[in-house]
Amino acid sequence: MPFSANCPACGAPVVFKSSASFHGVCEFCRSTLVRHGGNLDNLGRMADLIEDASPIRLGTEGRYKGVHFAVIGRIQLKYAAGIWNEWHVLFDDMRGGWLSDAGGEYTISFLKPPGAALPEFSALKPNQELKLAGQDFVVTDIEEALCVAGEGELPFAFGAGYPAQLVDLRSAGDGAAAFASIDYSETPPLFFVGEALPFAAFGFANLRGETPMKAAGTVKALQCPTCGGAISIHDKAVQSVACPSCLSILEPANESLKVLRKAAAATHIEPLIALGSVGRFLGKDWTVIGFQQRVISVEGTDYPWQEFLLHHPEEGFRWLVESTGHWSWVSPLSTLPRYRYGQPAAIHGGEEFTRFSFGSAQTRYVIGEFTWKVEVGETWELIDFVAPPKMLSRETSGNETTWSLGEYLPADEVTAAFKLKAPLPAPVGIAMNQPNPRNDGHKRVCSAFWKFALLAVVAQLLWVFILGGRTLVDQRLVLSPTQDEPVATQSFTLDAGVRNLVLRQQTDLDNNWLGLNLTLVEKGSGKAWLAQTDVAYWHGNDGGESWSEGDRERELVFRDLPAGTYYFVIDPDFSTENPAPVANRIKVVRNQAAWSNFFFLLIFLAALPMFSRYRVQAFEAERWKDADFLSNGGMFVSGDSDGDSGGDD
Repeated sequence: MPFSANCPACGAPVVFKSSASFHGVCEFCRSTLVRHGGNLDNLGRMADLIEDASPIRLGTEGRYKGVHFAVIGRIQLKYAAGIWNEWHVLFDDMRGGWLSDAGGEYTISFLKPPGAALPEFSALKPNQELKLAGQDFVVTDIEEALCVAGEGELPFAFGAGYPAQLVDLRSAGDGAAAFASIDYSETPPLFFVGEALPFAAFGFANLRGETPMKAAGTVKALQCPTCGGAISIHDKAVQSVACPSCLSILEPANESLKVLRKAAAATHIEPLIALGSVGRFLGKDWTVIGFQQRVISVEGTDYPWQEFLLHHPEEGFRWLVESTGHWSWVSPLSTLPRYRYGQPAAIHGGEEFTRFSFGSAQTRYVIGEFTWKVEVGETWELIDFVAPPKMLSRETSGNETTWSLGEYLPADEVTAAFKLKAPLPAPVGIAMNQPNPRNDGHKRVCSAFWKFALLAVVAQLLWVFILGGRTLVDQRLVLSPTQDEPVATQSFTLDAGVRNLVLRQQTDLDNNWLGLNLTLVEKGSGKAWLAQTDVAYWHGNDGGESWSEGDRERELVFRDLPAGTYYFVIDPDFSTENPAPVANRIKVVRNQAAWSNFFFLLIFLAALPMFSRYRVQAFEAERWKDADFLSNGGMFVSGDSDGDSGGDD
């Protein structure tokens, strides 16, 4: 049942909606209040909240797994790279939970027994594996944060300025985007577990600014205290601003700017897409709010690329990355890929990504706004994995590891999304995640090969068994050494258009040989065609092993014969050592199917997909020639070093 009392500082009504809440902040005078039975004690004024771009506010409603909840409290935390919110939510079944929005990502979690002893905060390191509450997790972020402000109802004693040692964990694999955190500000530490979900999954209502919501691309003008140049801030969520005139890096806080330090950039870079530009991707409008150039140096050669930070009020942040004219759409990952130190590949979404490159990525140039405190010169260890047109990237710096998924984006789609008047620079070379443009052609060639090969097989079988191979003569003859005259076969008639005529002879030779002098005679004209061949067959037993040599059969082919009536004349030559009679079965076949032509056709057809495959492989060889790793995952150089003992990266 809700509890209501008057604020002891200003007299305004204060309502506690949850019976578990004993700490709150008066929304009128911001006094910190603690419940003691039916009374409220005033602990002093709460610090002001830092303005941000979160669409969530007290009173925002949503649903999780079919159960309605409402936001009743918030604590705001600050760490080295920026701020984030932890929203206290109350479900209709009176359960309490926490909704976090950090960098445009939304996670919901609940207090739960860890099921195992929690490690000491000082013993944890990024990419370390932990099994808690029956689930496998990987440490992704270790922070020493500071709670700077709060509002609404909270289930614990709260005061601005208290330190909070926090550890974020993620699940690895293809299941739900499980999320967990350990809060070491309590003794014993508190363990929370839940999952990361897209903004739309919560079905939020009563959001901040719904009437109306801030339009994408609206700006707030500020003046750089270093050079006096104009600076535009597109969103209150940013934690750093880099002046586009003097390149000083500035921090926005309560409408004032404090110079952090001057960037050490030697040149001015004009982004291909202007800050503040709005592009339409995935059916939503995204605003370019930040730009940075990063570089990896290999053996004295710099390999730079550009990154554009995009923002959408609900979807959060994405990156548009350009390198040598090639573009990728990059999204942060809530579920970690499966990857272990030293492995040649990472698995994400059931797909294998092959390790491509490793290096230290350094920020060389930066302008615009960012959700963390960006620094020129900051370095992240970067490993890229590819499965074109997709790419996985793992970045590690200090106590934080992040994963992102990029997908190749043609330059003309970027031009169309931002309605750019001038075309973007043409791509140079091959991008690590560029789709192989020859794959589609290879698939078409292979498809055509199988169609034509099947047609050739059907045609050959049709010719062999139905249309071809008509037998004109099937006659048994006995060739005897006592016979003085040659032996003639039966007559047969050939029509015009006969491509070949085959004479088959099947003898009963046994350890003997026979010479055959053949004459094909056309009766009408008396024209003759001569041919000679011999038949030999030997067999026996040597040391208990049977052997044979030769063949009892012979086949002769006559081509391009004119129409007419024909017969064969056979004049045999017998062996002088064994002049025995030989039975000879004569078969004359017209238009016998030629298998050699069929095989030559198949070889010709197969040459086309083989050549096409060669072109596909040549493209891949060109892609991988500048990689740190071989296309099969083998290493060119050593470098995949996490400084850990083999946790799941």
